Amino acid sequence: MAQKAWILRYGELGLKSRVVRRQFQRALSNNLDRISKNAKVPLIKDRIKTMEVVTSDSSNEVTEDLLCHLLGVVIIDRSEIIADCIDPVTVSKEILERDTLRGKPRTFGVRTRRVGARGEYTSQEYSGEIGAAMCELDETLSVDLTNPDIWVRLVLEIDCVWHMSKRIEGAGGLPPGVQGDVLCKITDEDTLLSSFLIMRRGSRLIPVEGSDEKLLDILRRWDPFIGRTTREWTRERIQRERYPWGVVGLSIDEGEQLIVRAEGRKTTPLSTLEPLCGWTDEEKISLKKHILEPSLYPCVPDIEAWVS
Repeated sequence: MAQKAWILRYGELGLKSRVVRRQFQRALSNNLDRISKNAKVPLIKDRIKTMEVVTSDSSNEVTEDLLCHLLGVVIIDRSEIIADCIDPVTVSKEILERDTLRGKPRTFGVRTRRVGARGEYTSQEYSGEIGAAMCELDETLSVDLTNPDIWVRLVLEIDCVWHMSKRIEGAGGLPPGVQGDVLCKITDEDTLLSSFLIMRRGSRLIPVEGSDEKLLDILRRWDPFIGRTTREWTRERIQRERYPWGVVGLSIDEGEQLIVRAEGRKTTPLSTLEPLCGWTDEEKISLKKHILEPSLYPCVPDIEAWVS
């Protein structure tokens, strides 16, 4: 009855073609498996129809900190089954029992997502039924669908209802390894931040000699496969290693000396990557906090600085 679960929302991955989306989601799933294994946090992957879900016996804080390190996930919804039926009155009673502000004047709105085959209600019809039942059970409630004090978010299945109790901002970006490899020499805070931003856009970091192992350990919490060269398929369906396409913290000449290119094979020349160009000191501090404790500090850019 009180099954804990977290619904993962991928955001940008949903814009890809079916083949590319499947590839990216497979990379994300592999990263999740290894991250949870390294952190010794047991996770079980499941689905609610079209939605990706994970469950865990670990505490909410530990599980959510782990999921916040998962690049490619935009939103994490803490959820639980609150009723093994869809009766609006029963569900409304369960919602109100969990409301710590019950009895105090407040506004609310209901959002329902129906999954699976259509049953007795559409999403809008069910939201209306829940709203009416809640107002009848608690006279201090009033409806506000623009800016309510409380959003009641539900997932409606044919025979049960999930309540999404808390929404957590995920790391976003793309799973590491889906956009090729980048050579990096991480020796200080700036190269750490730069390398993270490159990783966040889907590239696999290949550290070179001289990198600081303590700084690399921070990034391994985000990508457990750091240093493993990704592979690509040729038109002849032969798998081969990819050449790195960029460098961070070292020069192009230094990077080229570390690559052995096959004669006659078409390649992309190395590029110098400087993702921190234009960042303010405040943004760098915010990014560092996000890298170290993503469940507490989402990465928020300084919009005013960028616009001005």
